[in-house]
Amino acid sequence: MRLVLLNQLHILYAVSLLMDLSVAGLMFAISRRAAELGASAGALGLLGASWPVPYIIASLISGRLSDRLGRRNIALIGSVAACLITFGCARTTNIPLLIGLTAIFGLGIGFFWPPVIAWISDGPRGAALHTRLTRFGVAWNIGLLLGFALTGWVFRRWPQLAFDIPTFGLIAIIILLLLPARPHHTEEENTFDLPAVPAGRGFRKTAWMANFGVRLANAGVAAIFPQLATRLDIAADAHGGLLAVINATSMLMIAAMQVWTFWHTRLWPLWLAQGICALAAVAIGFGNSMGIFLAAFAVIGVVAGYSYQASIFFTLQEMTEKGKGSGLHEAFLAGGLLTGPLLAGWAGNAFGLRAPYFVCAAAMLVIIAVQVVVVILKRREYVSPQQEPTS
Repeated sequence: MRLVLLNQLHILYAVSLLMDLSVAGLMFAISRRAAELGASAGALGLLGASWPVPYIIASLISGRLSDRLGRRNIALIGSVAACLITFGCARTTNIPLLIGLTAIFGLGIGFFWPPVIAWISDGPRGAALHTRLTRFGVAWNIGLLLGFALTGWVFRRWPQLAFDIPTFGLIAIIILLLLPARPHHTEEENTFDLPAVPAGRGFRKTAWMANFGVRLANAGVAAIFPQLATRLDIAADAHGGLLAVINATSMLMIAAMQVWTFWHTRLWPLWLAQGICALAAVAIGFGNSMGIFLAAFAVIGVVAGYSYQASIFFTLQEMTEKGKGSGLHEAFLAGGLLTGPLLAGWAGNAFGLRAPYFVCAAAMLVIIAVQVVVVILKRREYVSPQQEPTS
């Protein structure tokens, strides 16, 4: 009997969906549990910021390791570690212990994502690479959407069961990564032409900083919102639904960017989008109704999708060492995920319940200004050597 092998690329999209379903499920469950146990704004901020530092370290190591030791081997190590830690988180209500376990969880997923991203991007460039990254972006956003929505609904009814959802997701990932698969090809993906990314114009560095800034705002809002949600008597399933909205709109934006390729040659739309994201954070700071929160979270999702896709595409289009490039892209993303909760937690403790949203918005505006300055300096540096000396 002939063995039917699955397409390796389809397996990679599936494990990407399942990993972010598991990450969203775990992060929602532990933050909501901590808020209901009476955790302060500072504790919630620390909980949200506990995993990005280990994640950054692991990402910078794992991407390079996967270039040498193989994508599958490193991704499996990360998946097994994350699964074991998730099982441990489900069995404690001690907030300091949850913070410690979440930090170790960051190491696990840090050994998963850069190898998987590099694995997906191995080989193609231009249109084929863009197509793969679009499908990848849609897959992981569906995972986050399902993770937040499903875990929020389950948590309201069976709080302990909510922790089992990410555990089962990670077990499924391990099984899928162990399956034999047939190699994927790129010919059918080259269905359209892309405008060339201008060289020496600071696109990759700008996208890295934009991804950092938007993730800062996104993570800061998500980390501190459980406190506001419990104060306003927003139920766990509605709270999870708001977080799912971020990923729904992010996914739609990534899909739209497959068709709208203007962002390959212009940076001002990225700066404008970040400014709109800052306004959305301000709206949450003033808001008291689900309608305002829904609109603001939707806007944050759109901008998050834009900044993420710009960062990952410019990185993998320009860098030949895919593992190293994936690690750098993920490190900037995790830097925002670290800074946002810490900044939001500090602002909440120092200035009150609403302050974190305004502080995150102000931080985003500063980051936009830095991007503009870097691009100006980069373009001067690129043009100057080409100018003929005057006699």
